[in-house]
Amino acid sequence: MKRIIGLTSFILMVVCSISVNSAFAGESLKDALMEGKPYADVRYRYEYVDQKNVNENAKASTLRTRLGYKSGKWYDFVGVIEGENVSYIGSDDYNDTVNRRTDHPVVADPENTQINQAYLEYSGIPNTIIKGGRQVIALDDHRFIGHVGWRQNNQVFDAGVLTNNSIENTTVMYGFIYNVNRIFGEQSAAGDWKSQSHFYNISNTSLPIGKITTYGYILDFGDDSSANSSATFGLSLSGKKALNDEINLKYYGAYANQSDFASNATDYNANYYHIAPALEWKGLTTTVGYEVLGSDSSKFGFATPLATLHKFNGWADKFLSTPATGLEDFYVDLGYKVAGLEGNLEFFNGLLAKFQYHDFQAEDGGADYGNEWGIYLKHPIKKNMYVETKYADYNADSFSTDTKKWILGFGLTY
Repeated sequence: MKRIIGLTSFILMVVCSISVNSAFAGESLKDALMEGKPYADVRYRYEYVDQKNVNENAKASTLRTRLGYKSGKWYDFVGVIEGENVSYIGSDDYNDTVNRRTDHPVVADPENTQINQAYLEYSGIPNTIIKGGRQVIALDDHRFIGHVGWRQNNQVFDAGVLTNNSIENTTVMYGFIYNVNRIFGEQSAAGDWKSQSHFYNISNTSLPIGKITTYGYILDFGDDSSANSSATFGLSLSGKKALNDEINLKYYGAYANQSDFASNATDYNANYYHIAPALEWKGLTTTVGYEVLGSDSSKFGFATPLATLHKFNGWADKFLSTPATGLEDFYVDLGYKVAGLEGNLEFFNGLLAKFQYHDFQAEDGGADYGNEWGIYLKHPIKKNMYVETKYADYNADSFSTDTKKWILGFGLTY
């Protein structure tokens, strides 16, 4: 509540300081508010989890509702305010991390009501945007900083972020994060991490080989989560090349190095690698990838605590924390998007189908962790409506336990 009051006070302070500078400020503010746009995002989710070492199966039925408003521009300022509610709808037979139903598998969608976003955006400096307040931050492929959008309560940041495009074909971002509002909600002791974290992300698209990005994530979470404090520096390359009139080659490669930082009590140094070539042909994308989160002699594994973790290393969510022995993930991803159908089959246009297979091993020692396969379907019913389903099946060898997940969702945006 103190953080929400602080954000609101900041917005009001800026509004008042600008309004006294012009006799016409009131009229301008009225125009900006009238030109603003309300929006809504509603998503129903049913998630079923069968986990071998837990007595009961999880049956999570939840509804997430977001209502927001984005103002028009006023003296180069734009304001956003967004509220969010997550509620049980029917079955709540699951461990939501705060309801103490530990005889059920975890589905990290607790009931929660909060201010999800509240920020001001300023664009009065040429080629520059400054955002201050509670906001979504999603960088590159979400591997290091993301919004965890798969969960009902997404991850947002109390932060200041500067984005500059003064150099041709170059985007420079710097940010300071002073609180992480995590997916577990305000009732959870793990719901917030106080932070004194910095990041930079610089990308350039001028070279013919593709987009080059260099980045640094200097994370300091103090006593809230000191074991996740780290300093990571790396770079990535992504691009696309036409092999002929029908087939494109996409490529992605990344490397990073991470070491302990601030009050992290473990002295470690670990590396990260990711290569993911892909072929595109008539709506079909085939990716064969290899991702390594390294280990320092089994003391500590390369960690990405602010990532959209569900996007990586399998949809069963068995590797949300990197094991101390690290992780090697060899995977195949097939994606197909239906287009161009006519007549009675036209309804299926826009359908996205994905299949994944992962083989997991320890980076240090080479132990077989297990394997996983999954399938995902998403179909736009109308322009602002969709239905989706996902299934994941993790088969354990030496890490965690056999787990099956099935999810059905329905969404509406306005």
